[in-house]
Amino acid sequence: MRWKVALSDLDFDQKEKERVLSVLRGKWLTMGDFVLKFEKLFARFLGIRNALATSSGTTALHLAMRALGIKKGDEVLVPSISFVASANVVLYVGATPVFVDSTSQSDFNLSVVDLKKKITPKTKAIVLVHYGGYLTDFKRIKDLADKHDLKIVEDSAHSVGVRLKNKMAGALGDIGCFSFYSNKNLACGEGGMVVTDDDGLAEKIKLLRSQGMTSSTLQRHKAKDFTYDVVELGYNYRMTEIAASLGIEQLRKLKRNNLRRKRLTQTYVKNLSGVSGLSIPFLNYPRDTSYHIFPVLLDEDVDREVVMKRLRNKRIQTSIHYPPIHRFSYYKKRFGLKSGYLPTAEHIGKHELTLPLHPLLKNNDVEYVCQELKKALG
Repeated sequence: MRWKVALSDLDFDQKEKERVLSVLRGKWLTMGDFVLKFEKLFARFLGIRNALATSSGTTALHLAMRALGIKKGDEVLVPSISFVASANVVLYVGATPVFVDSTSQSDFNLSVVDLKKKITPKTKAIVLVHYGGYLTDFKRIKDLADKHDLKIVEDSAHSVGVRLKNKMAGALGDIGCFSFYSNKNLACGEGGMVVTDDDGLAEKIKLLRSQGMTSSTLQRHKAKDFTYDVVELGYNYRMTEIAASLGIEQLRKLKRNNLRRKRLTQTYVKNLSGVSGLSIPFLNYPRDTSYHIFPVLLDEDVDREVVMKRLRNKRIQTSIHYPPIHRFSYYKKRFGLKSGYLPTAEHIGKHELTLPLHPLLKNNDVEYVCQELKKALG
């Protein structure tokens, strides 16, 4: 369908085109100088020692699990309201994801109260997701992690550019993981980044992302090395030069585009506050956000599918963030968690609706969406 208002869109212009063409002219397509430059710029942006580019946000999370030594018999606490990759990577290393409820119907981030209840002697780490770019209650979570000697892996797929005092999201925990998928605030099509201040973890991640090899193809091409050893069971999780070239330009636009998202969110709030049939989460939120998405929560008596179809008929694209992971068929079969296990997350999963939000939207686009949503609710 040709959408009148798409859920997300890419702010690409001639600069991105020139970057990609320069990669093609150079004829080096993967893990080259553009990747090295992107890593350096991203580390400087976050104020962190190490940034290592990967092929996706999922592979970044998997590398984090491997680097931390998470293994069979371990438990990792994961919010159920998240993209499924947050839990899948725990299974990849043979560990068990333990699902955590959401805070409330106005704060979809993981509940610190439920998090505390789920800690056992087997718990080794927390996957911390800043839902929609809204920073979690990090201090309370860090206090719990320190008390129980737990590692924190930040799934910062939504929260690039978010700040907590003098530190950035992704640089708060032991390891931070970013996604640069096409709908993200910083988009490369595919790609991710693992960041850490721990040089030992960084060295392990660097080995694991490229088949456990002690030197890269680029190093051998530049005659810095002639051969290599394999010292870890690694993966091909390398970023392409084209993705890195796009990332460099997107990073330059990030601050401006996050500010644009903020202003569009304010337009949504102005037009939808007090509208019957829905509520707006994260209103007057006390912590920083990247305004990655604009979620609303429909009332229980509103049929979400009917609303989405009515908006689709007006060529407005919507989505759902997210169905709770523990209620997916695979996870129900594997873990047998019954309906009602995480009541707040399950309510959000049934009634959340995501409206279009991206930096190319105009205010009148948002006003059109709000106008049609009000009609769809009627």
